[in-house]
Amino acid sequence: MILVLLLYLIAPLVLVAFMSLSGKHSRRALITVPVAFYTLPVLVVLGFYLLRTPIQQGKFLARLGPVLSLVFPPGDLYDPRATAELADGQNAYTLGFIHKYVGHYAVEISVPGKAPIGKLEPELQVSLEVFEGDRLVYRDGPAKGSGFWGADDHGLYFTLYGVPEDLPVSIPLTARLFITGDLTRFLRGREGAMLGITKVSDE
Repeated sequence: MILVLLLYLIAPLVLVAFMSLSGKHSRRALITVPVAFYTLPVLVVLGFYLLRTPIQQGKFLARLGPVLSLVFPPGDLYDPRATAELADGQNAYTLGFIHKYVGHYAVEISVPGKAPIGKLEPELQVSLEVFEGDRLVYRDGPAKGSGFWGADDHGLYFTLYGVPEDLPVSIPLTARLFITGDLTRFLRGREGAMLGITKVSDE
């Protein structure tokens, strides 16, 4: 990366030197070449910055959306798209939601508060079915959870999928989720645990 940057910085200077030695170019042209060379990437970055929101929302150039979200993350990027509080004895949940941004999403169970890093017992699995209207458009699971530990919560990520690769952006969808495992024992000491669909990192 450093080598590429050095070559980029040196290339216009070498070009100007060559033009100057040839004696066939005006002073104005000698100034214009490096200015244009160095200004172009600034204009490109500025253009992407100004158009970042529609790109991140998949309206065009959707493949660049995750990259721009890493560089210019929207304030609500990681807000859950839909949530429901887990209830003892209730294993099936239906959530309506819309993907606002392109990138990676996951089904999660989040528990308020910090916890020591380690396996969350007992093990749960989650199955996911997503419908657009009455049409089944995606199915996964039952999937085992992968633990996460944040500053304010901890929990498990289950199904991981991509938007728009697996599911569409900006279209109302319905998720049907079914939990298998000992949910009653899992919820002991974990008051306020939530089941949801959320944006996750694209790294």
